[in-house]
Parts: sequence; C-alpha cells; structure tokens
Amino acid sequence: MPSPRLQNQFVRLWRHFNGVNSQTNLQSLAEVLYCSRRHVRTLLNEMQTNGWLSWEAAAGRGKLSWLQFHRNGLELQQAQAEKLLQQEGIEKLVALVGDKDAIRQTVLSELERSYRQGKSLLRIVYYRAFPNLLPGTPLRRSEIHLLSQIFNGLTHINEEKGEVESGLAHHWQAISETHWRFYLRPAIYFHHGRELQMNDIITSLQRLKSSWPLFSHIDHIDSPLPYIIDIYLTERDKQFPWLMGSPHAAILPNEWQQIKDFSKHPIGTGPYQVTKNTPNKLTISAFDRYFGYRSLLDEVSIWVLPELSQQMVCTTLKMEGDEENSDCLEGRMEDGCYFLLMDARSKLSQRDDIRQWLCSFLTPINLLAHCDPFYQRHWAPAYGLLLHWHHSKTLSYLPKPPELTELTVTFYHHHHEFNTISQIMQHVLAMQGVKLNINIIDYDDWFNGNAESDIWLATANFIRPLEFSLFSTLYEMPLLHKCLNTSFSAELSQWRQRELNIERWCASMVESQMFHPLLHHRLEIQGQRTLRGVRMNTFGWFDFKSAWFKPLEDNTQKPLKL
Repeated sequence: MPSPRLQNQFVRLWRHFNGVNSQTNLQSLAEVLYCSRRHVRTLLNEMQTNGWLSWEAAAGRGKLSWLQFHRNGLELQQAQAEKLLQQEGIEKLVALVGDKDAIRQTVLSELERSYRQGKSLLRIVYYRAFPNLLPGTPLRRSEIHLLSQIFNGLTHINEEKGEVESGLAHHWQAISETHWRFYLRPAIYFHHGRELQMNDIITSLQRLKSSWPLFSHIDHIDSPLPYIIDIYLTERDKQFPWLMGSPHAAILPNEWQQIKDFSKHPIGTGPYQVTKNTPNKLTISAFDRYFGYRSLLDEVSIWVLPELSQQMVCTTLKMEGDEENSDCLEGRMEDGCYFLLMDARSKLSQRDDIRQWLCSFLTPINLLAHCDPFYQRHWAPAYGLLLHWHHSKTLSYLPKPPELTELTVTFYHHHHEFNTISQIMQHVLAMQGVKLNINIIDYDDWFNGNAESDIWLATANFIRPLEFSLFSTLYEMPLLHKCLNTSFSAELSQWRQRELNIERWCASMVESQMFHPLLHHRLEIQGQRTLRGVRMNTFGWFDFKSAWFKPLEDNTQKPLKL
C-alpha cells in the first residue's frame, strides 16, 4: 500500500504540472518535491510501480525526459481522504489535504454518501469534541443542548413558549407550599434496556442537593405509590416545576457510577442514545423505545474538525439530497452576551477608578472598531445582558490611572471568540500603555473561578422563560459569586417566590462596574434547504427529533390545488 507521504508527493507533482504530460528533468523535479535528485529517482520508481505515472528518462546531458500522468492527483487525494474519514483519521486528513476549505468540503462530500443507506442521517461539522455529557456537572451550551436530546427530567421547558410541559411526569401538583407531587408515565425505558424505577428519580435528585445550590432546599423524596414521586422542600418555591425541567435535573440510572465512561457514553431515557463518542466524532441514534414521538432523524453525527475553529462561529450543517448551495436556515441574536467580570479578589479590580476607566475604555464600540469585518457581522454592542436592555452608563472618557500598567484576563480553552476578543483587548490596552496577560484554563476551573485574575471573560445564554433562566444560570456560576463577593441569598429567596425584579437585579450588577457587557452574538445554522423542522434555540442548536429531510422529488412536484 502506498504511503500517505508518497501520495502527497504525487499530488504536489500533479498540481505543479496541472496534470499535463510534460518534458522536464530530475533537477526541476527535485526543486518541486524539495528533495535530492537521487531521492527523486526513488519516488518516480514508486509512483510508476503504483501506476500513477510513467517516466521516460532521456539519455545524454541536458536532454529533457518525458513525464506522463496516468492518475488524476485530486482524485487520488480524494480517495485517500475518504479512506481516512472512514477510519476517522482526522489528523492524517489535515496533513493530507492541508487547505482548510478543502478539508471541509472533503468531509461534507463523504458525509453526503451516508444518506443512501436507507436512513435519514444528519451530519454536523463542529470544532470541538464532547468528552463530558454528565448532567449535574459544569457544562457549556452545546453540551446542555445535547443533554436535552439524551435525557429527560420530570418536566420539560418549552423554550419557544416559555412554558413548563410534561416530561417523565405527565402531571404534577403542589400538595402544599413545600410539597410537590409528580405523576409518572408508565413503561419508560433507559437506553440500555432497563425500565425506569422510582429509585432512579430519587437518587438522581438527591445527588444535586449538595452540589447545586438551587436544589439545596430539597428536604427528602419518596414514592408513596407506584408511579408517584413526592418531593418535600425546606422553603416555598414557585419556580420548582421549571427547576425540574432544567438540565441538571435530568434523570440517570441508579447504577450510573458503575457504568464505564458514563460521562462520555451517558445513558438516559431521551429520544437519542449515544452510540459513539470519540475525539473525532459524536454519534447519537434514535431510541426506538422512547416514550414520546419517535425521532424523525435516525442518526445525528457531529464530526469534529478543530482545524476549522476560526471559521465556525456558527454550527454548520449540510445534508445529501440538495444540489443547491448551502444557505442560512436559521439566524437570531442570542439571549445573552459576552461580558467581563472584575474580580473582587484582585487588588486592581477592587479600585473604583480602575474599574471606571476599564468600563469607559473597553466599550463595545471600541472593541468592534478594532475587529475583523467577519466578526463585525456576527457581533453587536451589548449594553445589558439582553439585547433590549441598556444598563451600561455612558461614561465620558476617563484618564487612565497612572499605576495601571498590567492586567490579567482569564477564559477557558477551545473558545475561539474568547481568543479574538482578548487579542482585541490586548491591542487597544497596549495603545494605552497597559500590558494584558492572557490566561487560558480548563472550563471547570473557569466555571468555579479557580485562578488568580484581574478580569474574566465570560458568556451566558438564557432560555425562555427568561425570568427563570436569567437568575438560575448566573446564580449557579461560582465564578460570579467569587468575582462579586456575594452569596445572593436574599435574591434567591425572592426568585423562588417570583418576587425578584430580574432586570433590576441585572442592572445593579452592571451599575457596580463589576459586570461589564461587551457583545451580543448572532447565531446561525447553515445547511441545505431540504432540511425542515429547524427552529433555532438560544444555544445555536435545534431539537433534532423534530427535524426531517424533504425528498428531492417533492421539490419538483406541483402543489395540489384544492
């Protein structure tokens, strides 16, 4: 079998001559292939043995030899790329193809072929892997979306309507102000085949009591009758039905800790089950025993191409069956924003004059003025957590405190927009004589605020109803508590009673100049127009089980006249 290196050399040779049979000499070929004349002879012999070309050496000094091509270099490269894709050799594919756009097209071209196997398959290209899909742990927004496809809670939050709907429980009621009763559906099965038991629900919720403060008021849980769960609280909570539909409240099998690699290959009761999760690809397949409507898509695979991270501000989708160019299927501004947190543990951020100067200088407009037009298309200035909020004060330009010469900003790995924002900040601050040190840490450490830093780059997206998720999302971030040096205990009690003015609470954080909004992000899903049922959520994804592909023949039929 020819080596990838030999194939790369042939492709380089073929590209140089544009596939045209030519007269040349060994010295010219050595310059093309960046090797010695002696090694060129070896390469030509190997390529000739594989039937890729013919080399007719001419006798005599100064005479040109004849080079004939028998294989198309691009076809050879494509065949090798497809083979590497089947073997999931993404790193080797990157080395083979080199050009990022060509890699993307190669991947998408191969993915299209899978549609012909008789199943409806969705393929997504993404820039990072998903090593942790365990509910009740710090999770980024894409992981939160995937949890909604793999797991169920007692209830479900309909983001589009902002309402709480049935999940594992078909009905629920407040027996008293601190006693909630949930009525469970029968015959619910986990992906590994076992039927859901009441103890699975009890242990799943009890594990959250000590690790997630929003669940700390759960006193005890029992099941007095089959298919009934009673949850007793230590204080009233009008938000509780929504809380039971949050990602953390997903129900796990009682034996989850004994299941190998559960965080990578989790087992839930949702419409999709994880069938493969490697650094190169995540595959989830429709679960035929799902208690709800069976998913319309049989399989969803997310191919991981880190080389494309700078090009993938949005989720990129493409599916076989539509010859038209890809287009934007859905687009929206996020419910949330990128923002800076001034760390109260930092001596620099404790100073009012430094915070005021940073807020007056690192304005959204100043950052947008120094970024690439590509990002200007996807970003909009943020003056509050939500697009329609304007809580940032318009500060006149303030002089820089003379003692401020150096700052540290911290964010987490595998977030290319954080990289871009920090580099813009680094550039504009350098113009003012301030050196910005960039500290990149693991997501868990970022989420928990486990680092020394003056400021932190952060982002948050909120689902509807916003009066539920705005507080719950921010409150569950230990980083926010540490940076603002507060427990928000009074706000928590008000929120549980639906007495907290969410906008006023968010405005107060901005006005303190410890919380500084920067940018809103435009989310887009790109894909073929044959994909239907796509309704983008605030995380930039959509409910897979509702998506489907319109057959091509449907596009050529005339509409029925009634």
